[in-house]
Amino acid sequence: MIKYSNEIRFNKNSLAELFLSVGWNSGNHPDKIYDAILNSTYYCFAYDNENLIGLVSAISDKSINLFLTYLLVNPNYQRRGIGTRLLNNITSAGDFNRIILISEKGKESFYIKNNFIPDGVGMFIIDWNK
Repeated sequence: MIKYSNEIRFNKNSLAELFLSVGWNSGNHPDKIYDAILNSTYYCFAYDNENLIGLVSAISDKSINLFLTYLLVNPNYQRRGIGTRLLNNITSAGDFNRIILISEKGKESFYIKNNFIPDGVGMFIIDWNK
């Protein structure tokens, strides 16, 4: 049975495994991603028993803007509504005027199905050597 919680019941390695399960290179930097989650304004986790199988996190000014930083579900658990439930949990964390995210290419339909409107262009400077 999948349970949702704001409680951190995982270690850096299990968090890194989740990131790597979806092919994200950030999983190769367990200390950084662990700190990123801990320093998020909001987060919610999906567990199967004690195994971390999904998460969502966001940073916010706690007034107008909520910026989703991560939403990922282990591929073995995808297409079961877990991502949608995590997304609904985080977007209801406050009364925000603007909820923002940058989707990976090919994943836009999930967000459109969940009432996001594609607008603008995301731009990045990524340097994992820092």
